[in-house]
Order: sequence, then C-alpha cells, then structure tokens
Amino acid sequence: MESIFKYLEKYKIQIILILITVLLSAFLFLFEVKAENKSVECINKDKTYIVGGETVGIKLLATGVLVMGTDREDVDLKVGDIILEVNGCKIETNAELEEFASLGQELDLTISRNDENKNIKVSPKRNNNTGEYRLGLWVKDSSAGVGTITFYEKESGNFAALGHAITETSNLNILPITTGGITKTEIYSIKKGISKIPGELKGTLTNDTLGQIYTNTKNGIFGHIEDNNIYKENDIIEVVDKNSIEIGKAQIIITLENNEKKKYDVEVEKIYINSTDNKNISIKVTDKELIEKTGGIVQGMSGAPIIQNGKLIGCITHVLLDDPQRGYGAFIENMINDLNNI
Repeated sequence: MESIFKYLEKYKIQIILILITVLLSAFLFLFEVKAENKSVECINKDKTYIVGGETVGIKLLATGVLVMGTDREDVDLKVGDIILEVNGCKIETNAELEEFASLGQELDLTISRNDENKNIKVSPKRNNNTGEYRLGLWVKDSSAGVGTITFYEKESGNFAALGHAITETSNLNILPITTGGITKTEIYSIKKGISKIPGELKGTLTNDTLGQIYTNTKNGIFGHIEDNNIYKENDIIEVVDKNSIEIGKAQIIITLENNEKKKYDVEVEKIYINSTDNKNISIKVTDKELIEKTGGIVQGMSGAPIIQNGKLIGCITHVLLDDPQRGYGAFIENMINDLNNI
C-alpha cells in the first residue's frame, strides 16, 4: 500500500495532467453537441423551408472541358483533368477545343487536377485519312438528366436537389459548373429496377426554365428558383438534425405521374451518425404501390425528400444495386450547410 502512495506521489503531476486532458475532452465534446443542436434550432427559427418532391430536368455547363478518356500516352493528361485554357484563352465547350486543335500547332493547355492548376504542352495529330488534326481526347462540356427537388428556402428563393453531386468519369469526378439550370419535365416512362439493373425515371427536358444552378457539391446541386409558383405555402415543413432521426417508419415524396407529388412509405433501417459522405440513412421501400411501379428506388428519385413524424430529415441519394428496394439517404442538415454557402 505504501509503495502505491509513493508511486502516486512521484507521478502526481503526470496524473493530474491526464485527468485535466480527459475532462477537457469531455467538455469539448459536450460543447460541440450542444452547439450543433443550437445551430439547427437557429435554422428553424430564422428560415422557412418548403418541402420539394418535384421531378425536374437538370442541365449543367461545365467550367472548361472535362477529360473523359485519352488515346495519348505521350502527354501528361489524365481522366478527370479539366482543361481550363488553351494558349491563354479560356474555353468552355468541346467545339472551342476542336477549333484550336484544327490549326495543327502545339497547344499550351492550362488544366486543373485535384484542385491544382498546371500547364502542359500537347501537339495535335493529323489523321491520314481525313487530313484533320485531332488531340486524341474524349472530353465533355455539359451534363443533363432528371432529378428531384429536396426543399426550397422561402426567404432567399434558393433550392436544394439531388443529395449528391453530378459526377463524370469512372473516378466520379464532380463536374465543376459555369452555368446550369432546372427545367420543367414530364415523366413519360418508368424503367422498373431489378437486381443488378437499376431502374430509371425517363423525362423530357424542356426549355421552360424554373431556376438557375449555382453550385454542384457532394451534397447536391443548389441554386435559385425563378418561378415561385412551383412551391406551395401548405408545403412548409420543419427540418431536424440527425440526432432527431429514429429507426422506423417514414415517407418519401416523389412525382411519378400527372405531375403530382405523392408520399410513399419507407422504413429507416439504420442511421450513420458519424458518416462524412452522403450515405447517412439506410432506407427500405415498403410501399406496395411504389414497388409495383418502380421496383423501389430508381435513377431520377435522387433528392426525393424523406419525411419522418411530419418533419424533413433527409433525401434519397443512392440505391443498392443488388436490392432496388433498399438505398441510402443524406442528412438534411448537410444540404442546408451547403445551401447557406452559395
């Protein structure tokens, strides 16, 4: 016993420091949780959110052109690189890049790779059959598709949709955008999802613009609504933080037919509180009508609001390829954080 007291006396300073460190860590953790909850309360207090569920057409024009593939091994170009400038001139379309290449002269390219800019030189190659000069690259300058609005912010007129980024290439590079917009769309066909083969909502993209897209992030696309008639006052909804989500019954809101939003039953199976991506909530579709129509979760439903106890908790983001009745959702608070930054 005496030896224990001698040990404690000898190392008392170190023991005191360890205790202080443990107490400080516990305090900081509690402070972070309290601050997080407070921030969500402030969001609810100061802003009015209107639930979405409308299917829209999505059109994006990229900043520069994105390298999707290359036949060249003699130049330092990789899939996912973004060509921003040619000979000091900004480019935004494939046609502009082709015009420079057609001159047959060495080109000085400014590219973005992993958010860092660098300059490389590349010479076009002449096609012996046509006599035309080509760079030997497969590039893309735009993207289009169908998705779902998650919510609107009444005071600013801004919106959030998809719950995930619009990506290109096998490496899932986020497409940087110059301009973009959402348009009215009509769902003309539903491809039912089955195991190994994802389903899809097929819709027409019209020129009837509803709003502008300002940014494309891992948590979705965000922009401003030009047509305020798209949302209704009776769709005002409260948003909650991830700590308020429960295992159990919920609903999703989607538009499938006749341009009408409708709620369908789902089950929250698991919540990944500490996840940093957009697969935060494990969802299972239980609604027999929806399963009959779509097989479960299909492409085009990304962004569909998830409602629990009458409150907005997140949105659909992914489907499980092996089981289309199951998928993932993103926390609504992550989308709100990105919306506040546009």
